[in-house]
Amino acid sequence: MENILFILAQVFAIVACALNVISMQCKKRKQILFYLIIGNVIGAVGLIFLKAYAGALIQFVFGLETYVNYRLEIKNKKNTPSLVCFYIFLSIIASAITFKSWIDIVPLVSAILHTITIIQEKEKRIRYINLSSLVLWIPYYIAFNAWANLATCLCIVVSNVVSIIRYDIKKEKIKRK
Repeated sequence: MENILFILAQVFAIVACALNVISMQCKKRKQILFYLIIGNVIGAVGLIFLKAYAGALIQFVFGLETYVNYRLEIKNKKNTPSLVCFYIFLSIIASAITFKSWIDIVPLVSAILHTITIIQEKEKRIRYINLSSLVLWIPYYIAFNAWANLATCLCIVVSNVVSIIRYDIKKEKIKRK
């Protein structure tokens, strides 16, 4: 049974990877958020299969936060400071519930960075802050032998860097000319 769950976790990680890669290649904030919602939920389910509960719960929180921000985006409304504080509080509670060792701090820090990411109005800031959040997951995935998650995280990092070059760096060079 454990082998089946391990294989399922890897499949879910690959699907989550594809969705997150797609999100970083989108131009518009609404599209980015849409793909991040689905990718986070699928990624969370995969982590449950690996018994990486702290990471799974935080990714479910990511999905919830991103969904709320997606709905706000559709309605042309902005985040309130109280909503942002609620997101951070929710992440701290989720981390406290599942805390077992020092490695479980990684999802919490990543969650706070994710909250900062999704409240950004500018796509450029989304890409830069998301990159810092992604890099933090690398030691977490290694600690749980989540090799497909690690590979997908690295793919998403590469996608994020490509989108920064494509949409932000090249765009700035064109503006200077």
